[in-house]
Amino acid sequence: MGAAPQVHILSDLHLLAPAEPFYQRILQWMERVPAPGDHVALAGDIFDVFVGNKAVFCSTHAPFFRAVQTLLARDVRVYHIEGNHDFWLEGAYASAIGQGVQVASDFVEIELEGKRLRIEHGDLADPSDHFYLLLRGFFKSAVGKFLVGASPGVLLHHLGHAWSNGSRDRQPELPDAWSEEKRNRLRQTYFEYAKSRLGPGKADSLVMGHCHDAHEIPGYMNLGFPRKHQAWVRWTPEANRLERVPFAGVI
Repeated sequence: MGAAPQVHILSDLHLLAPAEPFYQRILQWMERVPAPGDHVALAGDIFDVFVGNKAVFCSTHAPFFRAVQTLLARDVRVYHIEGNHDFWLEGAYASAIGQGVQVASDFVEIELEGKRLRIEHGDLADPSDHFYLLLRGFFKSAVGKFLVGASPGVLLHHLGHAWSNGSRDRQPELPDAWSEEKRNRLRQTYFEYAKSRLGPGKADSLVMGHCHDAHEIPGYMNLGFPRKHQAWVRWTPEANRLERVPFAGVI
């Protein structure tokens, strides 16, 4: 009998172009790490910008889609929870590889060995971020989807990267640059949100990303920023165990 399946979670990779070394490292990870029967959850902001089924994004990230297709061929289940940098992705996956990837707007739940894992991007955890939540609601609406569909891909590419770079200027990417007060406040917000999602009749474990802060409490883990922390999160359902696994030594 083979090993029990595991769930591997990645988020906030902010992939730019296949030529960058980090992008190549992720492609190698996809080739070497997940075993047949495992699950891979892409928990949002996998791409720095990818909005809708536009040729400019699909052609740039063709190697990524080929890697996903290889995972599916190895009997690996693949999920993509949309983030704030990558959304309206159903058409892109369908065009690139057909059926097989479960794309979700908000979260997925995976049940294995009698345990339930919930995975979210994490951008709904802070209810005080009113401007972001309003903007998210607009882009996730039918009107937002129509506007994305009607806009030229090159324009979305330009605007997306301008917004991405601008947000980094407005707020440092890594919590290392935050004040201790801000970091503690945000962590407490995420901890309280996690507790609301865990417990009897809910999930046994929760994984999120978005805030780029690698923090955790029992039952919950945040991926942080893999470009900095050089790790992914693995869930072993039999023991209901979450652990950070460093890329080093594996790829």
